[in-house]
Amino acid sequence: MRLEENRLFAGIAPEQAEQMLPCLEARRREYPAGRTMYSYSDGQASAAILLSGNASVVRYEASGSRTILESLGEGGIFGAGLDFHTESLGAVHVVCDGPCQVLFLNYEKMIRPCRCACPRHLDLVQNILSILSRKSRLLSERVEVLSQRSIRDKLMCYFAQLSARAGSPAFTLPFSMMDLADFLSVNRSAMVRELKSMREDGLIAMTKREVTLL
Repeated sequence: MRLEENRLFAGIAPEQAEQMLPCLEARRREYPAGRTMYSYSDGQASAAILLSGNASVVRYEASGSRTILESLGEGGIFGAGLDFHTESLGAVHVVCDGPCQVLFLNYEKMIRPCRCACPRHLDLVQNILSILSRKSRLLSERVEVLSQRSIRDKLMCYFAQLSARAGSPAFTLPFSMMDLADFLSVNRSAMVRELKSMREDGLIAMTKREVTLL
């Protein structure tokens, strides 16, 4: 994707965005599927833009189980100062679901005016605040899902959120069944049984990852 298409550089002309990259100590990296490209335990002062591919923010438990905290698509932003995690960050990583290309930026350079006095640096800071606001809202939505008592309630709450984002009763799940169970923190087999029951009860229609609320 082009930089000007990303929320971080919204309102900034392409040539101005490119001029800012040296000041932000930008580094492009490529990773294969399954590779961990960022760990919150490393103390990195980097923020990152997912230029291509898909990734997941994953927390690994001491028992070996995992919880998916966030799904990232092209244009997704993560890293220092741009994520909300109340738990210990030692076991939280960003893992590539497929091949990924990433642009790393120095977060400290992002939030402070640079020596070059880039004319659009204030726009960049304002965009960061907008991104933080959006991530805060997404965190609130996730808490709402996890606060539901039953698997069916969790599924229906999450599906309602996806439907609202799509602006339609039909939407595409961003997860496989295994990853969806990890995102909802439920047993996969129990979740699959519940999805079957929801179809039989006429609550949803579902073909692979395509879901329609009825």
